Amino acid sequence: MNQADHKTIHCLGGALVDILMKPIGKYPKPHVRSNVFVEEMNFSPGGGATNCALSLAKMGADVTLFSKIGSDHHADYLQRELTEAGVNNMQSLVRSEEHKTSTVFVGVDPDGERTFISYHGALSDFNLADFDEEHLLSAEMLIYPDFFNLPKFDKLDLLALLQKAQQQGTLTLLDETWGILGLEKELLEKTLPYLDFVMPSKDDLQQMYPEYNPEDIANHLISLGARNVILKLGADGVMFVSSNHKFIVPPVTKPNDVVDCTGAGDNFNAGFVFALSRNLSFEKSVEFGNAVAGKAIRQIGSSVEREQLQQLIHESNFFN
Repeated sequence: MNQADHKTIHCLGGALVDILMKPIGKYPKPHVRSNVFVEEMNFSPGGGATNCALSLAKMGADVTLFSKIGSDHHADYLQRELTEAGVNNMQSLVRSEEHKTSTVFVGVDPDGERTFISYHGALSDFNLADFDEEHLLSAEMLIYPDFFNLPKFDKLDLLALLQKAQQQGTLTLLDETWGILGLEKELLEKTLPYLDFVMPSKDDLQQMYPEYNPEDIANHLISLGARNVILKLGADGVMFVSSNHKFIVPPVTKPNDVVDCTGAGDNFNAGFVFALSRNLSFEKSVEFGNAVAGKAIRQIGSSVEREQLQQLIHESNFFN
């Protein structure tokens, strides 16, 4: 496939450091002399946009990350990791002089499920004025996978940015995370008419719409203006729903093979966006996203090695 057939991608959102420890069956109690000892520790880049951009670059995409970090050692580490992976960031990774780089402790239980303790840092002041808007909107695809976790941006800037992106023909994609804002149903619903793809998790959406089953949730989002809904069902795979099309792709990893779910959603997003940027069908794009997520959850941490991703591309036979 010629480079001209590849869409450019901008990832907008969180850049932070994850400190993962596993397994944690229970946490120490305050005022009690107790310790918890773990078998594994991993220090890695994190944040939805960062994880997505790293995997996209390792797959060979033309991807730029727009985010905000501190002016500390964690920031230097993140910029080095992004540059080494091939993520464009020199004109789009903003440094704060007031706040340190966002850092998250991730405790992983024996079943691979996660608990987070977060320092929001530089991301608490993330806003559109940090970036060159013309540069931000210059890609053919714009994904924002950190909805609900960037309070200033979500409430003041996001809608106008999505409107401008769609007006000029940029493909818009959004995923949410249970972030500092919690889950705000009204805020989500306002964004839907300006999204080509909304890609949330079933668990979070059922917190917002407890009266609906997954298919009803997807249909409800379509009725509110979303063009395409990709609902991540966890152990049940992924559901795709549009106004005239529906399908479910089953998971590729058995529950007993799951090590850590930290990178599942972000790596699905990367695989889906990569395939879509290569003009694959929705079905094949979802299948490939599922395959990338399946690779991520077989190991601790959110990062998948370049060799593993290139092998997936080769074995899929989708990109010949």
